[in-house]
Amino acid sequence: MLKNITLKGYEFCTPKFGGDVQYEKVYDYELMDILFKSILKLDKSKRKYKNDIVSINLGDFKQSNDANIVEGHFITARHGKKQTQIDIDSWDEIGTIEKNHGVESRVYFMIDRRTGLLLVQEDFNRVFTRKLLHTFLYSHKELIYPYIDEYNKINKKNNLTIHKRSCYRLINLKAINFLETLKEFKKIKTATLTLDNTTEKNSVDVSKILDRELEKNGIDDYDLEIKIKNKSGLNMVKVFELYFESIIEQQKYDSYAIEGELNTGKQKKITPDSITRDFYIKIEHNSNGEPSMGEIFEEMTRIISKDNPIEGKKTTPNSTMVGENKDVEKAIQERIIQRNKDSFGQQKTS
Repeated sequence: MLKNITLKGYEFCTPKFGGDVQYEKVYDYELMDILFKSILKLDKSKRKYKNDIVSINLGDFKQSNDANIVEGHFITARHGKKQTQIDIDSWDEIGTIEKNHGVESRVYFMIDRRTGLLLVQEDFNRVFTRKLLHTFLYSHKELIYPYIDEYNKINKKNNLTIHKRSCYRLINLKAINFLETLKEFKKIKTATLTLDNTTEKNSVDVSKILDRELEKNGIDDYDLEIKIKNKSGLNMVKVFELYFESIIEQQKYDSYAIEGELNTGKQKKITPDSITRDFYIKIEHNSNGEPSMGEIFEEMTRIISKDNPIEGKKTTPNSTMVGENKDVEKAIQERIIQRNKDSFGQQKTS
């Protein structure tokens, strides 16, 4: 059965500092490749990151069929609360999920070695976030300090330095324009317009009467929210598009939102601050509700190759990669062995 899947897009950068020049929006794949490969060599219990309610782990990381792309999957779980398992057909109790137990979800991803574009399958557990992945990688970054030391040594002549505290960055892709996102809707359910309490409300016609009534009753510090419901039964996307184009140009309102149905059939609410660069694909699912991993990777490869929003992003100028280096590999391996011997895993209690 074909079902819609959302892919989340993010961007890796590997900043370099070159004297008076800072190279922020560059990507050199070697550093991130080594970080992921090093993490994967840790024992499974030692490579995890967990807090009180969620966990994330790296399940796989390898070369894809495309030389410019690496692929893998994360494992996520939600936990921290004792729950009763039931059979949803008979409604009989069939077991208990303890506080330290969770249901794992495989979250597939791909990274473009040329630009640092990261595509991640939407997580069934609703656990995966950019911040969680950043924290997970940060908890392991000391593994690759020998690589960074060697890079800085061989690039001293190029006046390039990697700072260990900021050896990589994981950022959201540049948000899509609100009006461009509005075009992805098939049907508009509601539109919301907001005036905050700093706005001169009586200069906006629609609020004059309400403003006078509230002030008369001693209420003069408030936000005004206007909700427009589409009761026509029609899609009205073009009408709302023209309307929002007008109010955005006039800058009458402090914030606004649209809620409705996308062309993919998914229900969504957007505001100027919430819009992220998502990609929507249709994937075959088996009888167990599991999506086809092969099809997911095929669609990710297509997006990276033909619809890459950061196409043209460059590597660091005049940078020399470390390449194969036995001393660096040995030093990293020693750190991995020591970490595996440690009596504690990578975790944080929030």
